[in-house]
Amino acid sequence: MTIITKLAVAAAFALPSLASAENLVASDPDTLLEFFVEEGGDVERTVDNAGDPKLKVEYYGSDFVLYFYDCTDNTDCKSIQFFSGYKTEGGVRKSKVNSWNADNRFARAYISESGSARIEHDLYLGNVGIDADDFAALVAKWTKAEAEFEEFIDW
Repeated sequence: MTIITKLAVAAAFALPSLASAENLVASDPDTLLEFFVEEGGDVERTVDNAGDPKLKVEYYGSDFVLYFYDCTDNTDCKSIQFFSGYKTEGGVRKSKVNSWNADNRFARAYISESGSARIEHDLYLGNVGIDADDFAALVAKWTKAEAEFEEFIDW
C-alpha cells in the first residue's frame, strides 16, 4: 500500500466521525440547547424527576419540553421526546384525541389520568445523532403539529 492509499483509507474511516461531530446528539444535551439558541429560541436546561436532562424551550411562540431518554446514570442519553401538556381538566374527550391521532402521523396525543391533554413525539438519536438541517425540519413538523393540536382542542 502506498502512503497515498493509506491516507485515503484513513480519511474514509475518519469521515463518519467527523460528520457526527457536527450532529445534534442526545448524549450531549448542549448540542440541542445550542441549536435552539442559535435559531433564536429561549432555552432553560434542567433535570427531570429521574435526574435526566430536560430542556424547556420557547421557540417562536411555541412552548414545549425536550425530555431525554435511554440514559445511563443520567448521561449518555440516546433519545429525546418533544412534549407539551395542557390542563384541560377533562374538557377534551378521549374519542376526540383518538380522531386526531388517526389523522396525524408524527406526533401522538393522549389524555392523562388527571384529564390533561398531551402531545408528544419521540426521536431516537443513537450514537450518531441528526444534522441541524434535518433537526430543523423535524422541529418545524413538531411546532406545526403542536399548533394544530392546540387549535383542535380549542386551547
